[in-house]
Amino acid sequence: MRDKILIWSAILLSLLVFTSVWLAHPPNAAQKDAMKLSSDGLSPDTGARAGAATASAGATAANANGSLVVDYLYADWCPHCRATRPALMSAVSKLGSAVSLNEWNEALRASDPQVAAIYAKYKSEGVFIGFPTLVAHGPKGESSIAGEQTEAELMTWLCKQYVTAPPACK
Repeated sequence: MRDKILIWSAILLSLLVFTSVWLAHPPNAAQKDAMKLSSDGLSPDTGARAGAATASAGATAANANGSLVVDYLYADWCPHCRATRPALMSAVSKLGSAVSLNEWNEALRASDPQVAAIYAKYKSEGVFIGFPTLVAHGPKGESSIAGEQTEAELMTWLCKQYVTAPPACK
């Protein structure tokens, strides 16, 4: 009888641990996001796993050639991020090669040290204040915007980052 109680206790404990881990970190959050982008006709952004060094190098390159690098810090659970995403993708699409987008999914902070580093960097600088946060590195330096944004608001903000605005801004 005692052996049966120990076995059932171990099974219940395993189920409890599995359930708590699953609830804390839903499975395939990054893959679901990538699949959604693919189904929208957009290619998934590999910047979600790009390192902080990539963002810094991108900012330097952006300043050198007049283009813009944008870091998008978002969370899957955030309704403002979900509302902003289509507007951001449309704005980035309109600007074409004049802008490069790096996506930083909050869900990857615990498992990806590079994503954790970018969040820590922006938080320590006082740039990351909530979801979503967008940080532009361009010819005029660094600029950030936070909270839910419309496409028109994003286009206005993005176009202000250029010394010579791309045709989509005119």
